[in-house]
Amino acid sequence: MIWNKNEILRELRRLRKSGEDLSYNGLSGRMQALVSAAAYHFGSYRRAVELAGIDYASVLRRPRWTRAGIIALIKSARRRGEDLYWSAVTHRRDELGKAAFAALQPRLFGKWERALHAAGLDADDIARYRRWDCNSIAFELKGRARDGEAVSSGALQADDPGLHAAAVRHFGAFDAALRASGLDPRKFRERRSWDKKEVIREIKAAARKGARLADSQVRKDQPALYGAAIRLFGTFTAARKIAEVKFKAKKRRAVARK
Repeated sequence: MIWNKNEILRELRRLRKSGEDLSYNGLSGRMQALVSAAAYHFGSYRRAVELAGIDYASVLRRPRWTRAGIIALIKSARRRGEDLYWSAVTHRRDELGKAAFAALQPRLFGKWERALHAAGLDADDIARYRRWDCNSIAFELKGRARDGEAVSSGALQADDPGLHAAAVRHFGAFDAALRASGLDPRKFRERRSWDKKEVIREIKAAARKGARLADSQVRKDQPALYGAAIRLFGTFTAARKIAEVKFKAKKRRAVARK
């Protein structure tokens, strides 16, 4: 069919009346010839829609997920007493599970922890009081080992005390938990060998988990990482900059003088 201006406008009105999706992507997937003709004859598809007497804003596809919608789902699940830690929600096949992945979009929250905070919840508390079992413990330990994160007993007690305590509680000993997860305890008791790539990888991993990366805090919480950064980069600040991790110092509260 050879489209002219009148036929284009008439067809757009007909489609609108029948409730069809008139968004650019929606219509181009079904009637590319009409969309192309509209752009050719009117300068743009948007202009054709507007000349057909249709509000273009009303045909734009709205994002399915919004910050408010995700927060509402989190609060609703919290009221029902459901688990909201990451591995629990991402194994769901309902709206909350989908919302968790959607929350990772930069336009929304970027991280699940930020979505929890926006809903008024403490992400650290959510992780601390999660319901552990043997399978979830093994899953987390294998995941940490795969991602190159600390899996030694001492490091895990500092990094994720809830997981460490659960491993000992369910398996009787931490080494037993490692073996049940298919990991060799001897390997993770060995002294870690650091190089520049490993330091950068660990800094980025800490940033993704929302850790505070002030020099003094890292020196206290992750002394091995801090020492390796000093040795290989001169200062921890220099290593953090190379890792392209932004850091904002905490603002000190003003103390009112009497």
